[in-house]
Amino acid sequence: GGCRRSEKLGAAEGHAQARSELRSVLAGLGITVADDQIPAGGIMFRRSVPRLRETEDRLVTALLGDAAGQDQGGNIWYYENTNGWAWCRGGGSFEIMVLVGGGSLEEQMEKGGLHARREGEKFVCLLGNEQVFNCTFTIGQRAGGIYLSGRCLLGEPEEGERVDCSDVATLLLGFCDRVREAGGVFSRVDGIKTGYVLNTTASGMELTPAWQRATD
Repeated sequence: GGCRRSEKLGAAEGHAQARSELRSVLAGLGITVADDQIPAGGIMFRRSVPRLRETEDRLVTALLGDAAGQDQGGNIWYYENTNGWAWCRGGGSFEIMVLVGGGSLEEQMEKGGLHARREGEKFVCLLGNEQVFNCTFTIGQRAGGIYLSGRCLLGEPEEGERVDCSDVATLLLGFCDRVREAGGVFSRVDGIKTGYVLNTTASGMELTPAWQRATD
C-alpha cells in the first residue's frame, strides 16, 4: 500500500513539474496559462460511428411516440405522427418538431439517448463525459411547438485505434506554432477541453480525439 502511494505521489510530482516547465516555456513565448487549465493527457480512441436506425428510432420515439419512418433516399429518413415530425440525415444532422410534449423535454432527450450539456444558447453532445465539439443542436419555439435542430450521434460509437494524447507539451506548443504561422495573435490560454470531433468518412462517420482551446 505504502509503495503504491509513493508511486502515485511520484507521478503527481512529475506531472506538477512538467506543468511548471511547460508554463515557463509558454511564458517565454509571451503566453500565460493557469496550472489547472493544462490537462493531464492520456490515451484516447478513434471511434467509428455506424449509423443505426435503432438509435434514430429510440430518439424519435422518446420525443414523439411511435412514428413510422419513411425512407426518402439519399440516407434521409422522415417520421411523422400527430405529435410532430422528424428528419434524420446522413452525417448525424436532424430536425425534430414536437407539437405535443409528454413531460420534461430534457428527460425525454436522455431517455432517447441524446446526451448533451448546455453551453450558452446551444447544447453540445456528449460521449461519456467528453464533449463532441461539432455535434451541437439548438432548441426553440416555432409554429406552436418545440423545434430541435442540429447534429448528434445517430449511431453507437465503436472503440478503435488508440491515440496517445499524453505528450501535453508537444500538443500545446504545436497549437501555438500553428496559430502564429496562420497570423493569429494571443497572449493567454483560458481553457483547454479534451473531447472529440465527428468527421464524415468514405465508410461512414468517425470520432477523432481533439482538444478545444480558448484564448484571448
